[in-house]
Amino acid sequence: MASRSRILPTLVAALGVVAALAASAGAAGSYDTDTTGVVNVQASTTPLFQPCPSGAPWLRDPEVCASRWSAFANDKSESDLAVDPTNPNHIVGMSKAFFSPKDYLFELVWYDSTDGGQTWKSGILPGYDEWMDTTDPVVAFDSQGNLYALVLPFNFVIEPSGDHNWDVGHVSPQGLNDAIYLSRSLKSDGPVGQKWQPPVLLATYHASGLGITADKQWIGADTFGEHPGSVYASWIVFDGAALNTVVSVSTDHGAHFTPPQVVSSATKPKFNGDPYVFEGPEGNVYVGYDTLPPKQSYTTGGFQAVVSHDNGQTWSKPGQQLTTSVGPTPYVPDTFRDGTPYSMTVNPANGKLLLAYENYDRSLPKGNIWLAQSADEGKTWSKPVQVNDPAAPGDTFQQKVFAAPNGEFGVAFYDRRLACPANDPIPANVGLTNTCIDVTVQFYAEDGTRIGGNRRATLQTWDPNVAPPQPGGLSGTKTFIGDYFGGAMTSTAEGTFAHLLFVSTSPDYQAGAVAGGGFVPPYQQQIYARVPAP
Repeated sequence: MASRSRILPTLVAALGVVAALAASAGAAGSYDTDTTGVVNVQASTTPLFQPCPSGAPWLRDPEVCASRWSAFANDKSESDLAVDPTNPNHIVGMSKAFFSPKDYLFELVWYDSTDGGQTWKSGILPGYDEWMDTTDPVVAFDSQGNLYALVLPFNFVIEPSGDHNWDVGHVSPQGLNDAIYLSRSLKSDGPVGQKWQPPVLLATYHASGLGITADKQWIGADTFGEHPGSVYASWIVFDGAALNTVVSVSTDHGAHFTPPQVVSSATKPKFNGDPYVFEGPEGNVYVGYDTLPPKQSYTTGGFQAVVSHDNGQTWSKPGQQLTTSVGPTPYVPDTFRDGTPYSMTVNPANGKLLLAYENYDRSLPKGNIWLAQSADEGKTWSKPVQVNDPAAPGDTFQQKVFAAPNGEFGVAFYDRRLACPANDPIPANVGLTNTCIDVTVQFYAEDGTRIGGNRRATLQTWDPNVAPPQPGGLSGTKTFIGDYFGGAMTSTAEGTFAHLLFVSTSPDYQAGAVAGGGFVPPYQQQIYARVPAP
């Protein structure tokens, strides 16, 4: 495959692209105006450069390079975020960066801030030149401040028609559809978050014929210092009829991993998927997963967890399945596909599992976010409570749950309650309801009591219909804003804060954006938000 040069010298994000602190917001209690203390900063300002790989064996449509490729990237969506436990001012994120949104061609990009999110550097994650795409951004720090990212590189063929062909037995790397790799940024190499070691291979997969493929990987690490050097990788493996959730463990900072071990299985019509893997404060290791039917089926899905008491060597039977009503995708009138329907983590202060998930109320109809907790390692779950304001209009989706060391926790989610703004890049959408998106956070005390009401984390409402990527290629009908977004929470002498990394197409956050690939700004950009807990 032709060489694919990677990164222009990174530039520091100027403070001029920081959305001003909303210290003098409107009347307290008003969702749209009470953003006191909320900070928004465009993280995706560093120029990225990658020439079109015209000689790649998977690229058979010359129009990709001739008219649809943007060497400086357009959209940047789907993200994860982690805060360094040894330095709360060190924040790292990762997202996709699209070089041809219409063809669904992208690379993973890292974002690094060492001043609490005020300024950012970024670059393309190195080491994946042979692959067509790298996907599903996820990052995790260990207790020592080392950083890990589990990566899914994959191939498909873009035919002369522009259609996607997943029969890739003849594509380099020879015969491979996808693989699972670990990227590491270690303190011994420094600077963490900016310097990355060569990827470590965990598994490869052949999708053609009777082969299998991987997806939806997640990464965890020794967060609490109970298993120094341990890294936990989980992903799904499926062959079209059956699907397994697997786990692989490293005890030497990701240099070597155990063979993938199956921790749950399911067959059609419902599949297990979307695993989360993480360590608890007592040293337990957890894997959460969902069991979902096909979208548009309007039936039920569920969420469960398994636990290991011996650092991932053996695993319990699944605990109680908490069920949910599965809604449609996309949420009309928008065209983006709905993403991961739940989020799971652990409360550092008390070891309780926290589960936030989507539930579709068909009687309204409306997508809502609900929260449950488990005090017995996922064996049982508390009675769920609704997170989003029941009286607020508009669908809510793509929830993210996170917890601070002091036990306070929060749930963030995309929220369509506000009308599209006056500066919407699509004039016909100005004023439309249940169309444009904000990010909302609900905070909770350690015991699960709500702290205040729903808080707006975005300073600008944004339209998901602005220049979105197309996962199905030229013939695809659905669009993409990411299947999830990033969030974490800190508690220090300065206070307790939610830290978020999400997408926005607002014209106010387009620093560094240039025309290319048949598009002009605004594009999907990555926005960092810091939201103080009440």
